[in-house]
Amino acid sequence: MATDDVVATLNPLWTEFREQSGAAVVPSGALDVAERVRERIRESAVAEEAGLRPSYRLIVAWLDDEPIAFASLSVQERGLLTTSCAVLVDLVHVAGRHRKLGVGTTLLREAAVFADEIGASDVVVNVPPNVRDVNRFYARHGFAPMVVRRSAPISVLRRKLGVEPRLDPRDITVDLTPVQRSLRRRALLNPRRAVRP
Repeated sequence: MATDDVVATLNPLWTEFREQSGAAVVPSGALDVAERVRERIRESAVAEEAGLRPSYRLIVAWLDDEPIAFASLSVQERGLLTTSCAVLVDLVHVAGRHRKLGVGTTLLREAAVFADEIGASDVVVNVPPNVRDVNRFYARHGFAPMVVRRSAPISVLRRKLGVEPRLDPRDITVDLTPVQRSLRRRALLNPRRAVRP
């Protein structure tokens, strides 16, 4: 388990992951990962101090005082249909020259230990689409496809659905004609009617 001060040592591993994964997995303009991990570690520590279960864990594998792999683990509620939580393996990365040596398997063992500690019913992994080696790795360890989760940027979704952004009533200016004001007011009160197919 890693602490806040260990996070900075992972920059070379994170850089390697970004280079190997490409833009499809790591969006350009992503926030500073190290800072996000530090924030999750702090939030989890606060939860534990309050007597709640931890919400995050960063596992780091070391060899000769050098980090060679890490796993980012988040605790997630499973939704309305179950009361149990799951450990989500956000990311597992093993440095290229240390692959095929069982390091990834060791990180998954730690994910299982964490799940046991918090009483989680499952360990769930994020797998990039069309990455056969990664999919095979998880399949060998008992992970089966569960659900396909699709994502769309809100700008794309608006365009595809023909939905205009919600207007803020404070944006109504005195330069509008009475007809334009009426149309804008109607759009604010009933956005579905304002959008024409």
